[in-house]
Amino acid sequence: MSSQEIINAIHSLVREGKSITTAAVKARVGGQVSMPQLLQLISRYKQSPDSLPPASDIPAAPVAAADRPDLLERIQALEARLARLEQLLEQKR
Repeated sequence: MSSQEIINAIHSLVREGKSITTAAVKARVGGQVSMPQLLQLISRYKQSPDSLPPASDIPAAPVAAADRPDLLERIQALEARLARLEQLLEQKR
């Protein structure tokens, strides 16, 4: 988790007129967040909003499912389970 992603989340919430809270920023960032870094940046913003660097125009790169074999296995298992449930449902009709 980069500090720029947290900064982008803070700026996004400000643009929407929402409160800058730990929960709001953490939810906006999604995924794992370094709590010390999160708290430091929120504190910095609250003390001096202009001290925070500007938001980056470059969105964070999403993690591709192909980069996470555990996710691919989970998806395949769920798809197989769904197919089996659909098959059982058809048999009961």
